[in-house]
Amino acid sequence: MNTVSRNPAATRSSLDSPVRAAIYVRISQDRTGAGLGVARQEDDCRDLCTRKSWTVARVYVDNDVSAYSGRPRPQWQRLLADITAGRIGAIACWHVDRLTRSPRELEDAIDLHDTRGIALATATGEIDLSTPAGRMIARTLGAAARHEAEHKAERQRRERRQQAQAGKPHSSGTRGYGYAADKVTIVDEEAAIVRETVTRVLAGESMGSIARDLNARQVPTASGGRWMIPTLKAVLISARISGRREYHGEIMHEQSWPAIITPAVSDQLRALLTRTRPVPATARTYLLSGILRCANCGKGLGGRPHHGRRRYVCAKSPGNGKCGTIMIMADLAETEVRDQVLTALDVPEFLARLMTSVTTGTDAEHITSQLRAIDERRDELAGMWAAGELSRKEWLAARAKLAAEADNLTATLASSEHGRALAEFAAMEGDLWHRWDELTVGARRALVTAVTDHIDVHPAGHTGRRFDPDRIHPIWRT
Repeated sequence: MNTVSRNPAATRSSLDSPVRAAIYVRISQDRTGAGLGVARQEDDCRDLCTRKSWTVARVYVDNDVSAYSGRPRPQWQRLLADITAGRIGAIACWHVDRLTRSPRELEDAIDLHDTRGIALATATGEIDLSTPAGRMIARTLGAAARHEAEHKAERQRRERRQQAQAGKPHSSGTRGYGYAADKVTIVDEEAAIVRETVTRVLAGESMGSIARDLNARQVPTASGGRWMIPTLKAVLISARISGRREYHGEIMHEQSWPAIITPAVSDQLRALLTRTRPVPATARTYLLSGILRCANCGKGLGGRPHHGRRRYVCAKSPGNGKCGTIMIMADLAETEVRDQVLTALDVPEFLARLMTSVTTGTDAEHITSQLRAIDERRDELAGMWAAGELSRKEWLAARAKLAAEADNLTATLASSEHGRALAEFAAMEGDLWHRWDELTVGARRALVTAVTDHIDVHPAGHTGRRFDPDRIHPIWRT
């Protein structure tokens, strides 16, 4: 949770005009317990605002965000932005643990009162953050809620591990590809696809090629969507398809349910797909050096190994102005940045705005839509070849023509270094993750700097989690 800076102009006195209040409601995955439904929370908060003569300016709803998960809260961030803009003078919530999820967040909420005069009221009992007694009550309630959330998470971890040791399938979540909704009965059509895919991977075919072929044949995933490299890899490296139960990568039980492939083939496949590729000595080993910035001091993070593991560090030394308070493991940071960048680029409107911001004298939105149309035509051609409607020679000729069209469009967009990096990436074949895998480290770095101005890295929390993706905050160029 971010602390909002002081803006005295936004603070309102109750004598000036009716206080514009925000109602904030949040429901977690634990949907038991009286009063925790969104509708009930909102009704009680509206009654509270009426009693306090507050005008309800807006209702902010964050669904399925538990107190312990650490997932981002989009509506909470929107509320903070509205407070910064001076549109909100008070917050009404059902209970203090609906508003904040950790003692640190509670202190940030107290800062809202201290720096901006934001009032806070709860429907289940008054919490007056302007008094020491009110703050003590809020802190006590917050600490109790945190304690219960941590113990609940620990109990759930023990239960899940015991289920895995007993060879029982996951009690929640969606079904795995190849198995029915009961997670143990084989779906013959999907099992055949799994075996085909396994054979092709072990024969040396790339995951991107297989994913494109499955999409061209209109073979859906377990959820009915299109195949992506991460989705396909997740199916193939899972011990589940060999009839074994695993827990966090560890095989806990053999012969738990009917197998689609043998354990020996599964082990061979897992070793192939999870091994780390060696990095050439001449290659840049720190993709994000200088791109990552310390959120505390604003200085760039540099790569520095520690006991054989790569890290990004705000390394303090005399005269460099760095605070030395931020460290993050390089592999985790690079994976999270890749996922956020590619997810953003997968939105056509975002890519078009980005192209417009880094190019001049071109209709970037029209050209990027043409590049996407070329991608669709490539998939269509691959499907026609797979169905025998085109010979290989005809397919290659049509494919070359599309590649030439993409190159011409790329040249039109590449009026700057950033435009060139984006255009070349947009013109590549395959899904976004496959394209990323095909890039050199230097090309990946050029793409990241074309999409982001820089990327802030925030301090690690004390949640007990190994890695919190919310620490990574890109500052987009759009």
